[in-house]
Amino acid sequence: MNQHDLDVLDEIQRRVLWLATRIVDAANHDRATGDGVKVGGHQASSASLVTAMTALWFAHLDAEDRVAVKPHASPVFHAIQYLLGNLDRSYLPRLRARGGLQSYPSRTKDPDEVDFSTGSVGLGAARRSSPPPPAGTSTRTSAPGRTPGSWR
Repeated sequence: MNQHDLDVLDEIQRRVLWLATRIVDAANHDRATGDGVKVGGHQASSASLVTAMTALWFAHLDAEDRVAVKPHASPVFHAIQYLLGNLDRSYLPRLRARGGLQSYPSRTKDPDEVDFSTGSVGLGAARRSSPPPPAGTSTRTSAPGRTPGSWR
C-alpha cells in the first residue's frame, strides 16, 4: 500500500467517523421519542473501530470474507454500507427506530446485509481455530514470577 492509498483511506475513515457520529446524533436529537429520553448509540465504542473497519471494507475484504461486527460498532458498519452504496440514505436517521437500523448488527432486522447477528440477538458464529489442549494441561499463561490467574 503506497502513501496515496493511505491518504485515501484516511479521508474515507474521516467520512465514516462523521457519518457514524451523525447517525447516533440524529437518533438522539432529530427524532421525537415521545418522552424526551435519548436512545443512546454507543458513540465511543463505535468510534474505536472506525480505522480497522474502514481498512477492512475499503482495502482488504474479498467477496467471500465474512465479518462479525462488534455490537456497539453498528453505526460504523451502517456508515460504511451507505458509502459503499449498500444502504439507502433514508435509513441513516433511523437508528433504533421501528423498522430502522439496529443498534447491534442483525441479519433479520437490518436493511443492509449483515454477515452475523451480534449483541443482544446472538453473538454470531464462534469456532475454535485450533484443537483443544490435551486433558490435564493448562492453556493459561502469566508473566514471569506470577501465578496464572493472580492479580499481583
